Amino acid sequence: MKTDFWKVGWRTGKTVIAVFLCFFIDTIRANSVPFYAAIAAILCVQKNLDDSLKIALTREIATIVGGIFGMAVLFFETTVYCIPDDLLRYLVLSVLLIPLINFSVWIKQEDGTFLMCVVFLCITATHGNGESPFAFGISRIIDTTIGIAVALLVNQFSNIGSKIGKNASSTTCANSRKDSSEEKVLHKERWIKNK
Repeated sequence: MKTDFWKVGWRTGKTVIAVFLCFFIDTIRANSVPFYAAIAAILCVQKNLDDSLKIALTREIATIVGGIFGMAVLFFETTVYCIPDDLLRYLVLSVLLIPLINFSVWIKQEDGTFLMCVVFLCITATHGNGESPFAFGISRIIDTTIGIAVALLVNQFSNIGSKIGKNASSTTCANSRKDSSEEKVLHKERWIKNK
């Protein structure tokens, strides 16, 4: 199978636009990490708006659940006990994925399990000591939510654009058929007159 690496499909174009918009929004916001928004946008841009809405709802639920679990762990570490050894801490974080995965099954959000785990680990493994666990967790949830919203907007505008394009082409096609029918009638009338 021959592949043209320079050909850009519509979904690829929408993904590129969504990721750029996430980076653009990051230049306006303080304390944001565009990486999380860009990942969410990449995951949520789909071939049509209906698919994007389904994916976006799953991703948003997963983001919030993973974020809350992550903030709870950070809160525990800052107020109760922080594991001093990094390797042991990483083991505990890995084991804590078990209740998170089981919770996602319990709330019937299996499609969002991987994102719950990703958000949980992003919050717990990348948190610096200088920032509040809640502020950090909320910022990561907002970053991801921005990516989801951008993906939905890009899909919505592309959906409107494709409908306008279809209407314009069907109108043009209908007009050309109408013109063709009128021409046939005129041609027939001329033929009858000349006969």
